[in-house]
Amino acid sequence: MEILRERKSNLRNRKIIGVIITAIIAVCMITGSMSCISTTASANSKASYLKSYQKLVKKCSRKFTYSGSQAEMNREACAEYKLWDNELNRVYKKIKSSLSDKRAKQLVASEIKWIKKRDKKADKDAAGWVGGTGYTLMYKSSLTDQTKKRIKWLIRNYA
Repeated sequence: MEILRERKSNLRNRKIIGVIITAIIAVCMITGSMSCISTTASANSKASYLKSYQKLVKKCSRKFTYSGSQAEMNREACAEYKLWDNELNRVYKKIKSSLSDKRAKQLVASEIKWIKKRDKKADKDAAGWVGGTGYTLMYKSSLTDQTKKRIKWLIRNYA
């Protein structure tokens, strides 16, 4: 009985989604514009990127405790930064491939500028730790924080 109710609910949800999609297409046909479809696609991709971002936040909070020795914390900081850098590269490549040539060139220029700014900030954030065992932790933590912000910025401005 429960399975039957669940199937009816799923069927009802599919019908509702079908009606919504039909309405969107009708509006586009009436207005002669396809921009409403690209806006819907953009909202879906933005949601997808944000979901992936939140999933990685959860993964990192479970995986990296920063509660061991300094050497262990340094290793964790490096590993966490690598995960976030990989996520940034994934998001960047997907977004870049969806842009016009002009916007893609603007994004590349923006990314180069951001990388220089990111590295300077990480140097500044870790400057008090130069020569100490905590330097790697401070430097990589700064890179991670800035990378997370950059991912959100890319999603907000380009997805």
